[in-house]
Amino acid sequence: MFCIVAFVVLAILGIFSATNRQLAKEALDCVSRRVTLRPCNTGFDEKMKAKILGNVITRSETAARLLNNNFELLSWIFFVMMLGSSIWSVRGLYLFYTTGSCNGLNQDAFCVFDPSGANNQISNINKPCPVQQKTASNLTLNGIDLSTFPVKNTDSKDKIVFIGCYLCDYTRKAYPLIEQLVSKFNVNFTFADYPTKESSDYLSRVDYCVYHENPDTFWKLNDRLFAADKSDLSNTDEVNQLMGGLGLDVGKMDTCIADPQTEAAVQSQFTQIVKTNFYGTPTIFINGVPLVGPKPYRVYAIMLRGLWYW
Repeated sequence: MFCIVAFVVLAILGIFSATNRQLAKEALDCVSRRVTLRPCNTGFDEKMKAKILGNVITRSETAARLLNNNFELLSWIFFVMMLGSSIWSVRGLYLFYTTGSCNGLNQDAFCVFDPSGANNQISNINKPCPVQQKTASNLTLNGIDLSTFPVKNTDSKDKIVFIGCYLCDYTRKAYPLIEQLVSKFNVNFTFADYPTKESSDYLSRVDYCVYHENPDTFWKLNDRLFAADKSDLSNTDEVNQLMGGLGLDVGKMDTCIADPQTEAAVQSQFTQIVKTNFYGTPTIFINGVPLVGPKPYRVYAIMLRGLWYW
């Protein structure tokens, strides 16, 4: 087993050293012979053992004696450790590719491939202390009434529910990717605005009024709201200009936005969103599976259609 461990280590070191490349070749020959139950004909294992013992004995004769007597056992221990770490590394790579985290979907523990945790960042919402713990395992669409929210492609069997905030940087990062996915696969798509950066629900009322006036125009406006500068979204004149540019009657929309019934309807929508137990934006459900934070496009595609479709 020592030959296998030595080959892996020397192969890596051989990238930078011609001497180590030669040793790596000897180690590979030794490995190939040991795999076929033949002894090494290069004496590689004995040569490396002598080098190691020579270095150790100058520091401690006792340690050298123990190493010599237990060299094969220690070789097996290092082999098992190397095999375990290799499996764990491959697992981490696979999980990062498919979920955006080395530790699995919606796990925010440190990942060497995403050290900043960018794939799991969210804007926290301001609401009373929840009964449920803030974990992805508690997220659900069961019992949630989505009938009043903007939706398109209703005939599709695949469904995406997007809970986001126009002023949330992480939502703004995820939305174009989801839109791309929806457009490519014609997915049933529900959008739910939940303001996290501001206490005002003005944009949610804009959504409600525009969608009930003209669903197709709503989706065009939604794209423009996410593309606009965040500072413009706090300015009603800028929002009115966006609506007017899409041919909407701004006066009619303003009347609807100020209507108490609209406020009541929007608050009812907020109640439904909160019942999902979500704790930040963006929270995206793909066929019922929740994804918290802005994932890479490949993760959304894999969740929707499988590993080979993205």
